[in-house]
Amino acid sequence: MTMYIYLWNKNSEGGVRLSEVLNIRRIRHENSTFKGTKNRTVINWGSSELPAEVLKANVLNHPDAVKNCANKLKFFDKVSGKVSTPDWTTDSEVALGWIKKGDTVCARKILSGHSGEGLVIMTADDIGSFTKAPLYTKYVPKKHEYRIHVVRGTVTDMQRKILRPGYLDENPEPNWHVRNHANGFIYVRNDVNPPKAVIDQAVLAIKHSGLDFGAVDVIYNAKKEQAYVLEINTAPGIEGESVNNYAEAFRQIR
Repeated sequence: MTMYIYLWNKNSEGGVRLSEVLNIRRIRHENSTFKGTKNRTVINWGSSELPAEVLKANVLNHPDAVKNCANKLKFFDKVSGKVSTPDWTTDSEVALGWIKKGDTVCARKILSGHSGEGLVIMTADDIGSFTKAPLYTKYVPKKHEYRIHVVRGTVTDMQRKILRPGYLDENPEPNWHVRNHANGFIYVRNDVNPPKAVIDQAVLAIKHSGLDFGAVDVIYNAKKEQAYVLEINTAPGIEGESVNNYAEAFRQIR
């Protein structure tokens, strides 16, 4: 079976490198001569829309599933009751009630945002300036945050977020609520040993979201010994050994 890759962003460094390691063709966005058949498999690297010709092939990660995962509300609704996620609501009164009870609430003003885009953290001090949003989630205190890469039910790579070495020297009070690159956090692959619950929830998230593969962001609350899925990345930034691990997993499919 011949394999190809379709990149949502043709300049995706991870996607380009993956195509090189697999030695497969990248399907062009314009003026493509690709002809889809059931003897051809296409890795859909993060695109929520695919040309009709590509859809005639065997597609890994159907664009509809990718689109649902890109929208946090649709994703939570899709996996509700099947995957452990933070408590969520679209009702501002419910969210306000959480705050009044002492909970910290995350208002997500942009449903397709990433890296903290459109995220507002609210506590009891913010009741007077409550932020309206299409989605609210309860903040879950966490000891660690992981990214678990899964292909067809098999974990291919694991990463953990840490503060960038030296960041505390210049920023003694980091933002522990929003652990993104702008706030000094990076992913590491060394000595990553997540609890079994983290891995189990990541695998379930891929299964119940309708995806074939993805990088699942999972937090772990040590006090409750519970893992919570935040989102799935269908075109994760990968390099080095992570690229090789994905390539080997796709070779097994081919």
